[in-house]
Amino acid sequence: MLILLHMRTGISSENQKILAIATFAILILLLLIQISWIYRSARLEEQNFNHRVSMALKGARDEIGLRVNGCTDMSDYLCMKQCTDEVHQSKRREVDSIIRANLSIYNIELPYTFEITDTLLPQSKGLLFNPTCYKQNLNGIIDQNGVQIRLQFPTRNQFLIAQLWSQLGISVAFILFIMISFLITWRLYKRERNMMLSTSDFINNMVHEFQTPIANIRFATKLIAKDNGGLDVEKKSEYVKVILDETLRLQSHVESILRISSSGSDEPLLKEQIDVHKLVRDVIGTFSYHLQHAGGKVDFNPEATEHFIEGEAEPVRYVISNLIDNALKYVHRRPVINIETRNKDRFLVISVTDNGIGIKKEDQERIFEKYYRVSTGDVHNIKGFGLGLAYVKKVVESHGGKVDLESVPGKGSKFLLYFPLKENKNNG
Repeated sequence: MLILLHMRTGISSENQKILAIATFAILILLLLIQISWIYRSARLEEQNFNHRVSMALKGARDEIGLRVNGCTDMSDYLCMKQCTDEVHQSKRREVDSIIRANLSIYNIELPYTFEITDTLLPQSKGLLFNPTCYKQNLNGIIDQNGVQIRLQFPTRNQFLIAQLWSQLGISVAFILFIMISFLITWRLYKRERNMMLSTSDFINNMVHEFQTPIANIRFATKLIAKDNGGLDVEKKSEYVKVILDETLRLQSHVESILRISSSGSDEPLLKEQIDVHKLVRDVIGTFSYHLQHAGGKVDFNPEATEHFIEGEAEPVRYVISNLIDNALKYVHRRPVINIETRNKDRFLVISVTDNGIGIKKEDQERIFEKYYRVSTGDVHNIKGFGLGLAYVKKVVESHGGKVDLESVPGKGSKFLLYFPLKENKNNG
């Protein structure tokens, strides 16, 4: 069954990865199509504008040609010959009027500048729009060749972009939507993948944790059942103790799963006054057998002058118990645990320091996630559901506090629990 689950998980993970890559490729393709469409639309708008300006300049050239035939001053002005300022200004205004009238025919109302020149300028291309200079040769209507009207629109590019804005705005919104959709999809994919892997690990760990005590209970039960009076009282008591211990172990596992599954609810705390110093001493007392068996010790330094908080005693008791239990499990040497309390900024701070295997930096960010378990190196006999620290964080935050972690691999860890103090209470 587990092999099948792994196979399905592997196939599903591979399919999701292929889907994510395919989605990314399609989104990039759509993005390129949108950019190409915007570029082509801009070019078409520019070509349309250029065509209208060219038609307007041709109309202006024809009208100027008609006036040149009956006006020597106009011919001199266009051929850039010497003429009085008054004539020059008059003919310039006349040409300007002709150009403006023809531009109006083609609905071009942009501000412009023009000049009559025979100078050649090099042509260059822009990234989106070409340079804003338009020319119209006057060859054939005046005596001098090479003379041209050069027209420029200083605000032409802004005008073209404004013409495109309705289409451009939709395209930009579409591109942004695609990018945001992909980011959301990618995050959902990663979260789903992590959840799938975590759930798979959780199931594997749960099966192992339940199989071991069940096997021990079955073995001890068979030995007692086969007894035909040959077992002495001491041996029989030992087997009964195994059954009781493993039953308690199973019950503890069931309670852990039920506790973390029900912790998602936002039920209000049943507030009571908790003497944290007394609670910590009681919890340490429950570990006396474990400490004796492991050859370890717990030092308790109650330095806090205010040590009463409001909340539920049992969840807080479990928090301290879980941290001590982890300190006894994840250690290569004789376990030494130091628990201290102090007051800081209207908080009661409980620090639990151990000399265990420590936690790597990359694991510290995820240690409080549901089902997440840190690799324990060569500590192979330690298993768990990855629920304990998630519940620790949930309990402390539900009491209005926070949890901090300081850890050095190979040296140990220090958990800092911040609980808000009970207000307006003289703790003595």
